[in-house]
Amino acid sequence: MIDIDNVRFTYDGVHFALDGVSAHVETGEFLCILGGNGSGKSTLAKHLNALLVPDEGRVMVDGMDTADAECTYAVRKTCGMVFQNPDDQLVASLVEDDVAFGPENLGIPTPELRERVTQALEDVGLSGFERHETHALSGGQKQRVAIAGVLAMNPSVLVLDEASAMLDPRGRAGLMRVCHELHERGMTIVMITHFMEEAAQADRVIVMERGHVALEGTPDEVLLQADALDHLNLDVPFAARLSLDARRAGVNVAPTVNADELAQRVLALAGAGAQVTAAANGASAPAAQPVAAAEDPQEGAGSSQAEGASGNGSNALPTQEAATRTPASFSASAGIDATGSQTGSENDNGDLFPTCSDVAGKLVSAAASGDAGAVSAGTGTPLIEFCDVSFTYDAAEAKRQRKRGGQQAKRQAKWGNAPDSLWAIRNVSFAVHQGEFLGIAGHTGSGKSTIIQHMNGILKPTSGQVLVMGADISDKRCEASLRGSIGVVFQYPEHQLFAETVYKDVAFGPRNLGLKDNEVDARVRESLERVGLAFDEVAEKSPFELSGGQQRRVAFAGVLAMNPRVLVLDEPAAGLDPASRTSFLGMISRLHQQGLTVVMVSHSMDDLARMCDRVAIMNEGQLLGIGAPDQLFLRAAELKRVGLGTTEAQAFASALAAGGMAVEAGKLYNEQDLVDLLARACSSEEAGANGCAGVAAGSATDDAASVAAGGATGTASAAPEASSPAASGNPAANKSTSAASDNAELAAADAGSCESTGE
Repeated sequence: MIDIDNVRFTYDGVHFALDGVSAHVETGEFLCILGGNGSGKSTLAKHLNALLVPDEGRVMVDGMDTADAECTYAVRKTCGMVFQNPDDQLVASLVEDDVAFGPENLGIPTPELRERVTQALEDVGLSGFERHETHALSGGQKQRVAIAGVLAMNPSVLVLDEASAMLDPRGRAGLMRVCHELHERGMTIVMITHFMEEAAQADRVIVMERGHVALEGTPDEVLLQADALDHLNLDVPFAARLSLDARRAGVNVAPTVNADELAQRVLALAGAGAQVTAAANGASAPAAQPVAAAEDPQEGAGSSQAEGASGNGSNALPTQEAATRTPASFSASAGIDATGSQTGSENDNGDLFPTCSDVAGKLVSAAASGDAGAVSAGTGTPLIEFCDVSFTYDAAEAKRQRKRGGQQAKRQAKWGNAPDSLWAIRNVSFAVHQGEFLGIAGHTGSGKSTIIQHMNGILKPTSGQVLVMGADISDKRCEASLRGSIGVVFQYPEHQLFAETVYKDVAFGPRNLGLKDNEVDARVRESLERVGLAFDEVAEKSPFELSGGQQRRVAFAGVLAMNPRVLVLDEPAAGLDPASRTSFLGMISRLHQQGLTVVMVSHSMDDLARMCDRVAIMNEGQLLGIGAPDQLFLRAAELKRVGLGTTEAQAFASALAAGGMAVEAGKLYNEQDLVDLLARACSSEEAGANGCAGVAAGSATDDAASVAAGGATGTASAAPEASSPAASGNPAANKSTSAASDNAELAAADAGSCESTGE
């Protein structure tokens, strides 16, 4: 299908981005391309549909030379490509027009065109979004539209360049389901990714390094080479890492990249004799999907509910009947009994959702009683408070539509003068405390980015109130000081760079604060040092001459130079290779350890569990729950229902428990915990005598509050991850046990169906 013959390519005429690359892709093959940032992956992908042509060598696609201008149209029709940043691909103002753009230009008849658009949107979980404006979608929703636009063209080859980077766990699982379905129909799939579990599901894997092919083979042949992958700044999949670590601990289990297979082998070795499938994790996954992925792919990209959409795509406020329904609440402080059932859910006044005064009252009471667990880290002083905050992006448009239709809106106390708008967030109440690390998770479009843009006044509440250090962000007199106190780093922070030199870029903020030159200079030097950049080496360079990782550090430095009291991060490690990701997350952990309050949005449950004191869960614009990681991530079934999952280690522990192995109830397992568990369960004496029953519930620490959340390996096979302070376990577990926040704030979702347009 695709032949790449000794291809060389340079952007600047000097340095080769591709240097002698040769590869072959069979018709109907599922190929995954891995590599560190700057290894040449995206450059190679752009050669497959003639966006780039070789300086030397040749690329043939279905018998057509991509360098032949007469074949360009046919090559691009054959080979569809989805980029990492969806904004680079969206061309129309409405979703259905954007998806129709490609096939319409192919001359597809209107009836078939409509069928293709409908099917493509259904495949990516956006049924009902046809008339939505693309600019109002979240980043993950935009990515789905971009994927749908390519699928609607019915290409023979689908090339995905980090297409899952901005998707939530359910979205990633759904994308993989779509890829497997297309693959089964005979489509050739070429996927570039940094998610090793995605690579484990491919037929074949190629690893790039500095424009060369460094490794090539089946997933088992490539992804079990821990030392080689470490050298290439890559990680190994969870199952491979765990199986290799277990072997070092004396467990005679054959290494594998598939978590389902590993669980089966462990249970057989331990004498359980039970079959473990993805259903053990509450999922109905294809055989190729690791058990560690707790999401249900059948509810992923193929479900309109994946983005919080109602069945008919309506964005209207719920009816009174719907609004009064009381679903099972997701409460961080509600207990879980031995069977995993929830025991208690309501707050003191019987409501399923706390008001601002409820939250504030609990904070005041906890502070007065000295109960640090109720207020999380630091002194417990609220720096940021959300009080019944609701926000819509289209209040003005909704009002105009009513006027055109001669309608009169009923003013409501909570919803202001726009009761029929698209609500990005609804009735959100919580507080960010001095010195804490708060994580925010939620499905794509749940309102995460909308929340953080309220923290420094970029957005103002449609109703409710946001207080920053006691000041209302809606007060224009406070805007400048508030934005200096709350530093926000957006997705792809390198896009925030604009100045001629690194020095000028980092100095821009302090200069606008009116600081003297010597103070500005001191701040620039200090902030560059804090992000690991040498002042003398980079200060006078153009930020656009730096590597991608260095650019991201400069963007961080520009925010830190403002001396913010709170650092707010929106997916700060998105798009980074494993080594760079570990480095960045380690830097963020160090900043927090230096006393900075941190709020981080992430789709990685493992990162949130390792790094955060508390995690807030958003769902369809509402705050579903907030509490310590060891409370929230034990509730896998409830997380799964809102498009999320638990940590990889906890998912694996749950699979072992479902297969008959005794694991400690109420404990959030990390990888080292699993290694210890397997070593005890599968030792020759214990396994032979007692099988899995030989593992006592007390095999882990008796102190349930001392929880180390998943993700640490502590082995040489994953040196990049182990080098990070965050990878040695859960930093939150090293804090006082009171940080477990047994009295975490209650927050349960309303039953109404309300689409959100902000991620």
